[in-house]
Amino acid sequence: MSNNALALLPLALAYIMFTLGTGLKPSDFKVIANHPKAFFIGLVNQVIFVPLVALAVVLMTAPPPAIAFGIMLISFCPGGVTSNMLTYYAKGNVALTGVVSLLSVITLPILITLAFNHFMKDQAGSISAVKIGVVMFLLTALPVTLGMLARYKFTDFMVRRSGILNGLASIFFVLIVFAAIASNWQLLQSQFTQIGLELVFIIMILFALSMLVSRVFKLSWFDTKTISIETSVQNSTTAITLAPIIMGVSTLPVIALPAALYGVLMYVITLPIIFLIRNKN
Repeated sequence: MSNNALALLPLALAYIMFTLGTGLKPSDFKVIANHPKAFFIGLVNQVIFVPLVALAVVLMTAPPPAIAFGIMLISFCPGGVTSNMLTYYAKGNVALTGVVSLLSVITLPILITLAFNHFMKDQAGSISAVKIGVVMFLLTALPVTLGMLARYKFTDFMVRRSGILNGLASIFFVLIVFAAIASNWQLLQSQFTQIGLELVFIIMILFALSMLVSRVFKLSWFDTKTISIETSVQNSTTAITLAPIIMGVSTLPVIALPAALYGVLMYVITLPIIFLIRNKN
């Protein structure tokens, strides 16, 4: 991947997060008050269960350090636009997914630093949690805020053009995923089976676990579907974009490969499940 194309990755992520913001309204944040139990279960799932399941799979399968860290990296990135889209298709609580995604500005720097120091301490130098936090704010929280402001100021225009905005975001997502795959194609050929199985295990375990937890806490089916998707669907675009920033390189590093492969597998696994549950009462 050329340096010029790589430089566009942060802009593409910022645009994708901007479209997430255009789909949010200030009233959506009332979801915390209206669905407090669902919100906190979703938050705990995302911040604790997702990384723990990924860590368990990594420890059991023992992939190379860079791949292990890459799997952990994708587990730290909430779904964002992707989970919003799939939640909408599943007839779930879209507002709930958007609010949880914003909290990654706080959680990502901490979790990335811990995982990097564990898996990559002998493979690369050190990283700065403060730097990652600033990058996350500039690439996620700020664009989301600007998107919400644009919707507030130009409501009619943003609503009418939402299809075009989301379509462009989907195109950027596909391009980013395939760029990461192409940049590490030879490694993918040799590691495809192992990485693919690890990611499939993670997605399936998270879907089943989130369904079980939601039913144990007697959440509505509306919120159960939402939390299951939010827990199982991660934002591969964020992980791929952060990968070269974390490693301090001008090409897409190996740690981006799990996120790229995940960006394909999550649709293969989740879409059939969503098709089955979207109209279930």
